[in-house]
This record gives sequence, C-alpha cells and structure tokens, in this order.
Amino acid sequence: MPQLVFKNTDRSAERVPLSRLRTTIGRSARSDVCIPDAFASRLHAEVRKEGDGFWLQDLGSANGTRYNGSAVKTAIPLVSGGEIQIGETTIIFDDERLRVQSGSTLIADHTEALDPSKTIALNHRKNPTTEFLEGQFSTRTELLGLISKVGVALLSARGLDETLNQVASLVFEAVPAERCVIMLRDEDVEGGMKIMVARVRGKEGEIEEVRISRTVMDEVLKHGKSVLTADAQHDPRFAHQTIALQGIRSVLAVPLSVDERNVFGLIYADSPTYEATFTEEHLNILTTLASVASIRVENATLLEERIERERMEHELELATEIQQRFQPSSPPLMDGYEFQGISFSCYEIGGDYYDFIPRHDGRMLIALGDVSGKGTAAALLMSSVHAAMHAQVSAKSTLDDTITSVNQYLADNTPANRFVTLFATELDPKSGHLRYINAGHNPPLIARADGSIVQLSSGGFPLGIMPGAEFEVGETHLNPGEALVIYSDGVSEANNLKDEEFGMERLSEVVRQNVNASAAGMRDKVESALSAFTQTAPANDDITLVIVKRI
Repeated sequence: MPQLVFKNTDRSAERVPLSRLRTTIGRSARSDVCIPDAFASRLHAEVRKEGDGFWLQDLGSANGTRYNGSAVKTAIPLVSGGEIQIGETTIIFDDERLRVQSGSTLIADHTEALDPSKTIALNHRKNPTTEFLEGQFSTRTELLGLISKVGVALLSARGLDETLNQVASLVFEAVPAERCVIMLRDEDVEGGMKIMVARVRGKEGEIEEVRISRTVMDEVLKHGKSVLTADAQHDPRFAHQTIALQGIRSVLAVPLSVDERNVFGLIYADSPTYEATFTEEHLNILTTLASVASIRVENATLLEERIERERMEHELELATEIQQRFQPSSPPLMDGYEFQGISFSCYEIGGDYYDFIPRHDGRMLIALGDVSGKGTAAALLMSSVHAAMHAQVSAKSTLDDTITSVNQYLADNTPANRFVTLFATELDPKSGHLRYINAGHNPPLIARADGSIVQLSSGGFPLGIMPGAEFEVGETHLNPGEALVIYSDGVSEANNLKDEEFGMERLSEVVRQNVNASAAGMRDKVESALSAFTQTAPANDDITLVIVKRI
C-alpha cells in the first residue's frame, strides 16, 4: 500500500498508509497526520488519491510546502521516493507498486503435507453401533484418543457452517445417534438460541422441525453440564415433556464452551426407542469431541465476525471516499479573491456539505449546508443536496430558483424528520456583490476592514420542511480586505470539557482579530482557537468552515 515515511531526527521513521482518498497533514490534531513542527501550519497540506496516482496539494500554509526542493503552487503528482518538505519535517512518498521491476520473482511460502500417520481416516458407515465401536477399539483410552484427534479433521473446514456440519458428521461417527442438532447462542432470535445444524443420520437436508426438551437445554446452557439419559421414557426429569411424546429413548447433550463460565452452544443427539441406548462411554466421547470442537467453532465464529466487520469497514471506507469526492479537490483560483474550505466529520462519514460552483457567466456560487442527524443517513442526504445543487447550476437556474427547486426536491423525497440548513451565496467577482439565501443556517459573518463584524441573518425555513416555501434574498458587498466566513454549527456549538459552547462571541472575536490574514491564515486561526477551547473533548458534530477573502 502507498505510504508516507516521516523522517524524524529524534526517532525512527514513521510510516503512515495512504488508505484514504484525502490525507491531511498539519499541526492540528484534527489533521489525519499530526506533525509537531513549529513551522507547519495547523492545516498545511494534503495528499489526494486520483485514479491510481497520488497528488500533493498545499492548503494555503504560511511557510509553504516543497516537493523535491521546489515550492508547491498547485497540485502536483507524487512519484515513489519523492521528498516532501513541511517546515523541518521531511516526508518520503513510498509506493511499492511503482518499484516493482519486470524481472521480479514471486516467492510463495511452501507448506508441507500433513503426515498421514498423524491424521484420522474416519469410516463412513450408515449404522454404527456400540458393538462396532467397542469392537474397533479395544480400550476406552483408544476411543478417547480417536476423539481427541478430531481437531485435525476440523482443520480442513472453512467457515462456521462447514465446521458445524463437519462436527455433526463426527457425532454420527462417534455415537449411535439417529438425530444430531447443534445450537449456538444468538440474542437476536426468540429464546436466545439458534439452530445451526439439524440432521438425521443417512438423510440429506435439514430437519424441518426440531423439538428439544427445555430441561435438557437449561441443564447444559445454564449449568454447563453434559446430560445422558439411557431411558428417557421412564426418567422423571423428562416426564410429561416433548421427549416422551416423540418416543425418544436415549438422549445426549453436551455444552460447547472454551471455559465453564461461557457456554455458547450445545450438541444434542438422540435415538428412538427401537435403537441401541447411549452409555456413559458415549457421553465421555461426545463431551471430549465437543471440547475439541468448541475451540474450532469459536475460531470460525470469530473469523466470520471479523470478515463481516472488515466488509463493513471496507464499505464505510468506500462511502467515505465517495463523500470526499463530493468536496472540492482544491479551492478555486480567481483574481482578487482567496477561497478556503475544510470539513472534519464527527464520524467516519458526515452530513456537512460545502461547495464552490463556477457559473456560466463568471460568477461563483458558494454553499455550505448541514444535514440533520449524523453518520450514514446524513451522508446519503448530503449527496442528494450536492447532486441537486450542481444540476440546478448546470441548468443555469438563478439563485432563487436553485434553492426553491432543491427545497421542493427534498420535501418530496425525504422523510419528514430530515431537513437541511443551507447558506448559498452568489459572488460577482468584478464588483464584490453578494446575493445570498440563508435557509435556516447559522448566520455567516462578514469581517469588515474597519474591524466590525456583520451577521447575515436567516431568510427562510430549512430545506425539505415546507414544500413551495419562499426564501428571502439578501444582498451585501465584499470590499477589498474583507472576508466572508461561513460555518456549520459544529463550530459555534463545539463543547469543551466543562460542557461550555464555543459560541458566536468567541468565533466573531477570532475573525475580527484576524481580518488582515489570508483566507488560509484565518481558517487556521479559527481552527486553532477551536482546538484550544475544546482540548480533548470529543467532537459532537461535524465541523465545516468556508472562507472567502477579497484581497
């Protein structure tokens, strides 16, 4: 996997796999890679995946980023072995895929075959009996020795289902049972136990209906004991129960567990009245078989859980990558203006949306939205907002029509409890004129050159709540030296360890004090103040910030 190798003077090289679409680097703890370098900006640079390659982008840092000795002005492609310089930190981009030569040799590990003398060849007979087993093995030690080696047979099983079916086959080989049922704990099913295998000797397919005595199950699952009854029809423990009604004579039930306190399942076997009865010898054999099988079954269960977890993690990584592709790959370039945007998700994927969308007439549409809720559901709705906004801009709709159409689309296609707050503004770069609509979003700030702060108030309901709603259009100007700051409530409502909010006053003060900074510098100052305030308190919402500076 491609990776970044950090060359530090005070410790050995650190390697960071590039598993994300976008990997941010900076002094901020919110960066994907945090570097304690005094000359690095809080949000300094990022490495972005494009197809099979990776590109380096400076994020408007104060001291710049260098690649192979040259200053990074725009996004540049990375080559394996390339050197990135951020402050006093040297980073090597390493991509082993680009280092493989055509004459390379693949060396596979060699695994020797199993020693036949240490494996077990089980005889598949349709009707093994107690007489057959005792005739085959002269002593009880030999019988138990055979069962103790069943682990070798289970090694070939793949996955939980195959392992359990292999265990059932071994049960039929070891004891003269007519039926075999294997159950595992599952809190999602009624009764807390799920039937995994239910088979009849010599028949294909599963038993359609399985009825097992509750007394037997309680004895095994609650007390961790093995159960044997040679004559269930006359055993007082099973009187008036299912066992008697089914005409079952002999019953064996043993726990599946790796320790006495954690019984996670059971193996049940029975035989009808006309077959041979079970003996203590069979109980010992089945108990030993279950002890060996328990480890393999638990391992198979853990393996499937790990595979499922990895599948979910992979899907989450894919969803994160798709969502990151919705964000602008880099701020737009426009004479006389600086643009910066950054977003940190509370979870792996988030519901905040920001965008810079050029219009056909040279104007720029700038938007920041916040979807109600968090996580996957919010991210899905965010993707719909992104698609709807771009579709309206492509259709050359006015700002008014764009917001009205997006609102109608969301109202028609989203649940009643889902909505989106959105601030959208249209910038005329020649005059600095701004037309904006605030649909229930936090009031953005304009930092004036004289040090004053202006809030752009709300102009309507959040999107998706009221079909056919009308939205008020506001107008203002962005003069040279002034900045527009748009933010999500994850900024203003961020909590510290005392459960206090960062608040509008703190945000306004940071913006006012840094009105002369660049857009990237102002972004870093806001993020720095936010980090200093929240310290180690966990984020309770997505944090998104967009800054437009007229220079």
